Parts: sequence; C-alpha cells; structure tokens
Amino acid sequence: MSEIINLKRRNFLKGSAAAAAGVTLASTSAYALSAYEDAESAKEKKEKDIKNAKYIPTFCGMCVNMCGAIARNVDGKVVKLDPNPLFTKSRNFLCARGNAGLAAPYDPDRLKWPLIRVGKRGEGKYRKATWEEAYEYIRQKMVKIYDEEKDNRSAIAFGAGAGAEEPLFATFGNGVGSAIFVDHFTTCFAPAFMANKLTFGSWGSADFRRSKYVLMLGANRAEAIVTPDTLDLFRRGHKRGAKIVYVDVRYTNTAAQADEFIPIKPGTDLALMLAMIHETINKGYYKTPYKADYLAKNADGLDELVEYFTNGEGSKYTPEWASKITEIPADTIRRLTKEFSDAAEKYEGAANCYRSRKSTWYYQDFDFRRAQAIFNVLHGCVNRPGGVLLGRGLKAEKYEYEDFPIYDNAATRIDIATNPKGEYPLLNPTKGSWQIFRNKVHEINTKWKKGEKLADGEYPVRGMFIYRENPMQSVPGYEKTAEMFDTMDLVVVIDIIPNDTAMYADVILPDTPYLERTSPVKSFGTLCQPVIGYRSATMEPMYSTKPLYYIMKELSEKVEKDLAAITFKYTWDADDLGAELPADFNLAKYLTDDFEIDEEKLKADIKDEKLVKAILQHASEDDLDIATFKLSAAYEKTPEEFNEEVMTEIYGKKAAEIAKEYGAYWPGIEDAIEEAIDEHLKVLKKDYEDKAGAVYDLYDKYSKLPKDYCIKPKKGKWIKLALRNLEGKKFKNPINGQEETLHKFPKWRDSLFEEPKNNQVRLVVGRHGYFTQSSHPNNYLLLDLMNYNYIWINDELAKELGVKFKDEVELTNRTGQKVIGKVYPTKRIRKDTIFVATGMGSKSPMLTLGGNNGISQATIAEDHTDPIIGAASMNETFVTIRKV
Repeated sequence: MSEIINLKRRNFLKGSAAAAAGVTLASTSAYALSAYEDAESAKEKKEKDIKNAKYIPTFCGMCVNMCGAIARNVDGKVVKLDPNPLFTKSRNFLCARGNAGLAAPYDPDRLKWPLIRVGKRGEGKYRKATWEEAYEYIRQKMVKIYDEEKDNRSAIAFGAGAGAEEPLFATFGNGVGSAIFVDHFTTCFAPAFMANKLTFGSWGSADFRRSKYVLMLGANRAEAIVTPDTLDLFRRGHKRGAKIVYVDVRYTNTAAQADEFIPIKPGTDLALMLAMIHETINKGYYKTPYKADYLAKNADGLDELVEYFTNGEGSKYTPEWASKITEIPADTIRRLTKEFSDAAEKYEGAANCYRSRKSTWYYQDFDFRRAQAIFNVLHGCVNRPGGVLLGRGLKAEKYEYEDFPIYDNAATRIDIATNPKGEYPLLNPTKGSWQIFRNKVHEINTKWKKGEKLADGEYPVRGMFIYRENPMQSVPGYEKTAEMFDTMDLVVVIDIIPNDTAMYADVILPDTPYLERTSPVKSFGTLCQPVIGYRSATMEPMYSTKPLYYIMKELSEKVEKDLAAITFKYTWDADDLGAELPADFNLAKYLTDDFEIDEEKLKADIKDEKLVKAILQHASEDDLDIATFKLSAAYEKTPEEFNEEVMTEIYGKKAAEIAKEYGAYWPGIEDAIEEAIDEHLKVLKKDYEDKAGAVYDLYDKYSKLPKDYCIKPKKGKWIKLALRNLEGKKFKNPINGQEETLHKFPKWRDSLFEEPKNNQVRLVVGRHGYFTQSSHPNNYLLLDLMNYNYIWINDELAKELGVKFKDEVELTNRTGQKVIGKVYPTKRIRKDTIFVATGMGSKSPMLTLGGNNGISQATIAEDHTDPIIGAASMNETFVTIRKV
C-alpha cells in the first residue's frame, strides 16, 4: 500500500529524504524553496486580509439590472466583489460584468480630473483643469446661451443613462427648466414598454422561476443578459419540467439551452404572433375554464378581438398565411399554440410569451409587441405567478425636488414641437426619440447658424449635458450625431471614461465609478421578493473625481444666481410693475446665498425708489418667488442623509441601520440575518446546496409581506385588448412615404416589410452579456473574455465570398457608410442575414484598450425609426459585403 504523504510545509520538510540526510537544500540558491514559501506567505496574507478587511455592501452599476454585491476592501482598495446573499433581485449571483466592476476604478484611461477641450471636437485634445475652472467655463456658456435665447430654457438639453443616480442628474435638469430630456428608451425597449403599458398598464417582469412554458422570440437571455432570472429560466426551469421554445434568426447559446429551436425569417415575428392569436381564437383555446373566467373578470374588448380574428382583417392571419412569411411550418405554429395554451390552462397562467428587454428591431415592432401582450392576456398569463408579474416594490422615496418653478419661457421640446402632424403618433412626450431629436436639432441648428429664418416652433438647441450615456455609439448614425454636437455651443459630459461622446464635449467632468459613491436608496419590485437596495461607497474616490451628487450640487451653486437673474430680466413686465428695468441690471449682484434680496445694497446702488419697489415686488413670493430659483436647494441632503431619513421615516431606525450594514432591506430581514448571515463577511454562514436559492427560502420563511404580494390588486376590466384611442391615428410609412392608419388591433403590413436586394444581406444587431451597450468598452477584465465582435456570416456565403475565420470584409450600407470587420463563418445563421454584437467599435483616441476594436453599430446601422414611437429600427439595415 502506498504511503500517504501530508504536503503541509512542516511535514514536507520533516519527511523529505533531503531533510533526513541532513542536506540543507533550502540553504542554496539553486534548490531554494522560496516559491513554496512565497506561496505560503501569500496564503497567510490573504487569510489575514480576509479577516481584517472591511465588507461593504453596494449594488452593481455595470448594467440596469443592478445586482447586489459585497465589496472586500483591504487597506482602502476594493480587491474582490461577491454577490450579496440577501439581495433578492440578484439572489447571491454576480455575472461577468458584475465581477468586472472591480476594474472600473483602476482603468488606465479613467478620467482623473476635469478636462476642457482645446482641439476640434472628436480629436481628443483637452487640457487638464481645476473644478473651479470647469464650472466657470460652463457658467459663462450657460449665461450667454440663455441670455441670447431670452431665457428659453429648452435651448439646453439633457440626456442620461439609466441608473440609481439618474434622479440626481434629472433634478438639475428640472431645476434649470429645460423641457428636453432624452435617454436610452428609444434605442432599447420603447416598443415593448409602450405596447404592454397600453394593454395592461405596466411593463411587468417575467416570472421564470415558476413558468411551465416559455416562448422566447429573439430574446437571447443566455448570452445577452445573464442574470438570476436567466438562471431561473434555464437551470431551474429544466429541473421543474418547464418547456422553453426559442425562436430566432440564428442559433445562439439560448437556442442551445432551449428545448426547441425554431428558425424564423428576420422581421416576421409579428406574423407569427398574429397567427398564434388567430389559432387561439379560432380553436377556442381562450374559452377553457380558467382562461374564460380570467378574461371575463379582467379584459375589455374581447368580443371585438374575436370579431377581428374571425370576420375582420385578422381572419386571414392563419398559420398557413404566416408560414409563407415566416418560413415556419404551419403545423409547427399550431403545435406551439396548443402547447402554450395547455400549459397556461393547466397551471393557471404559468406560461410566458417573453418580451425582450431590447426590442428596437423592426418597423413593425409596436404591433409585434402588442400582439405578444394580447397573446399573454388571452391565455391568462398577466399578473399571474409564472407569467408576467406587474411588480410591487417596497415604498421608498426618490431623490426628487418638487419646489422648482415652472418656466413659462421654456419652449416645448424640439422633437415634439416640430413633429409634423400625423407622424410618430406615440412619440413619448417626456423622453422623445434620440434619432428624431438628433436629426431635428442638426437641421434647425444648421439653419440657425446660417442665419436662415426659423419656422414657428423651431429654435436652436445650443447646448447639452450628458450623464453616463454614449449616444455616439448607441444611436444609429455616428456621423449625424457628431454633426449635431458640432452645431452646439456647449456640450458637457459627465462620465468615468473618455468615450466617443466625451470626445465631442467642451467640458468633461470626471464622475466616480459606482464603487466610490453612495447612491440614493432604490426600491426593486422583484417578483414576489421586493427589496430596497442600498449602495454604499466601498472606497474613497480616486484622483480628482467626484460623485455626481457633489458635481450637481457645486454646479448648481455656481450657476443658480445668474440663471435666476436671466429669468428675472425676461419676465419683467414694465406695464405691470410700473417701471422700466435698466438694460444693465443684474439681479445676481444682489442675491444672498439664501436667495434673498440684499435690500441695503440694492438701495445703495439704485436711487429710484419706484424701481427698487418694483424689483422687490417682482422678486417676491407673490410674483416670481425668486427663492424657488435656488437650484442647490435640491441638494440640501447628501445621499447618506437622504437614505437615513427615508428609511427611518418609513421603516424605522433599525431598518435604516440594516439597510446600510447589509445593503438590502425587506420586512423580516433581521431574522434572516440572525439565522443565516455572517455579520463580518456578509456571506451565508453555512453551505447551501443551492446558494442562489437560499434567499428564496429565507424570504419565504421570514418575510412579513403577504404570500401573494406579487399579484397586484386590480379592479374592474383593467386589461385593454382593444386600443380604441389609436383607431384612425395617422402615421407616415418610412419606406414608401405614404400615410397609413393605425388600428385598435395589431395588423401586418406588407408595406413595412423589406427584403434584401442586389446582393444585400440584412444586418441584425444584439447585446452580449459581457458588454452593456457601449458603457464600458475599455474594461480590461471583460476584454480578456471577449476582445472582438466578429461578424456572424453564413458559412456558404463566406465560401462564395472567399473568406474564412478572422478574414476582413467591408460592409457598406444603403447610405454609403462603410465599416471593416473580421468574420466568423457559421452554419448557425441564415444566408441572407449577418449579426454583430453591440458594445465595441469605439473611435475614441483616448481609449488605449478598447479604442478601434471591432465594429460600431452606430457607424453601420442605418438611421431608421419605427413610424409609431420613433424607436430605432436597427435591424432594418441592409449591407453589401466585400472581401478586403
């Protein structure tokens, strides 16, 4: 029998032949055991660090999912991120992106101090500046713009990416008074959100944890966004016998994980859904006992829908009709409909026709998403466990300020004011459309700069503040976006890295990565386990950077008096006040830091008592109420103070302490902590077989919320199957320019469907789990996992073109834009289609890791928008391919 040797260091030395013979190997350099000793020393140091480290809760800032994490801080540096076992939204899970958040503070190209542009826009030539210099530059530009535009506050626009800090930024925009705010809405999920919101009042969430049947159309969850609910879908879904059917134009990792993959022709998803609704109605699947009762109680417009699909326009949407368009066999469409129907009936709504998070694909997106919403409703799957849950979060106030004045001089947002009647009937009045906004601003600003007369409703948008958003890379039409910024007098970017949009800024203000800041508490309506998330600063800000809160507060203090003075001047009514205001009068000179008029100083400078009286009257609470123009009043409380106040007022002091200490709060969490959580390490005390599922068990055991909390109380027929208010609304067909009419039910339009011609292929874009849109192209940890976004191309087409893996090709779209990229030939995509993942292709000369790496969707995607909402129709791009 062989001897078992214990390789612990002391036993190794004691039992070795060398030691027994008295040979001192370790004393010679040639045979030194320094590598082993170094490893032992490193191990001891790590154990010491773990013991003495600070464990600080946060929630991730790498994507909008915002999963909970625990940061390990050793000697002031975060060296490790682990999932938070109490954060129900992420359920003890942290994806590759989440783990890579560790790289953000140490990015070699990270913005370290304010920068002021000294070269042309896009060149990347900036000079280092102090915060005071940067603020003063911005102040002077804002004063000049608003004074020359006679206080039209919409002359400066605001744009932001989604995140916990967005309210801090939006508060500044609201205080300034602009009507223009644009975010990622129309480049992400606008069609799906609007369709579901109009049908049943909410976006909702897919309850993959309890679904028995999931039908996914192009939602590549296994690659695009790997989150806990993705694991619920696949790992736990298969364990409980759920069936997953995946429909897409290419065979992805999601297809590989699904029970069945159905290939479909690009742009025809609406036809498939219409046929499945037709089958549901004409086979009477909606009349089964559970569904009949559900529809009778909750749905309005069922009779009209049935009439539409039996005797109206929808009667032609048979599986045979859809088969010719989608290239999916009619029998397959019938079978999928029956399977879905049976599962929904048997499990009382625990089936899900999943709505993709990124749904800006084709011209017919809105009706496609309406059809999905209707299909889910017909099978009783909305506001039901295992279906679409509408979500109920825990009460938590937002960091908002409501006492700012309403600016009478702020013009209507430009993309709404100049929108021709009958175009984009559902253009969002608060967020607009990035492409429409960009195109309108470029057009109008160009006319204005040339001295041409502007039409009614037109005005120049002369500046923009952008926070953590990268439209140069996320909005189709890279050159158009660059040209728009070139027409502006002031562009301010607040970000962490010098991305493409920052290259077009006049001033770049360095924000802190999420690990270096405390954020306002955020409520997450997570299925049946809602949670309040608490993000604490896990390390001090590095370099001369500042958290957004301080940037907004200090900038507000810098500009507030001047902006108030401008409004004071342009709201002065000489007839009403009985005095003329001198042209050189500047109210800012007489405003105290408390925004009161220094009457003594005013009277010392102005001897006309009548004018002094008029000035005081106009500034008074009964007139302009100048005190409400103090922008910095909104930032009276730091996020830390705000969080403590909100949590204490709503849930009590103990809850506030728990939220800060553990990064999460839900009623009953204190008992779960006592049973299962190590107070120092913030990890589970014992080894659970399913660590991700442990929080389910703890929540179910200790939560003080009702068991059916996830089912939102509803009264009456709250589901609107027939959108009667849309009936007859006009829109302009983007292909043929003809006027068409919306219907109260979804409708397939041949006029909105195009196919490749003349050696063209359709370009399809999509997200990848390693990169969130274009937020972190320079992250060295993620680049180590994926360093290029290869062009997926059918292997037969590749052979015809004479290209093989990594060969370069030139793509040219119909507007003449060209990009060069490397190919990945595969059988897993149609011959008439190519695919490119988003998040790469940055052109910023200041990014040494992620610059000029891969293909930019913004460069090659054609500038198309769906005609209903104005969302980016990125997959309506056709290109020709040439071997380089």
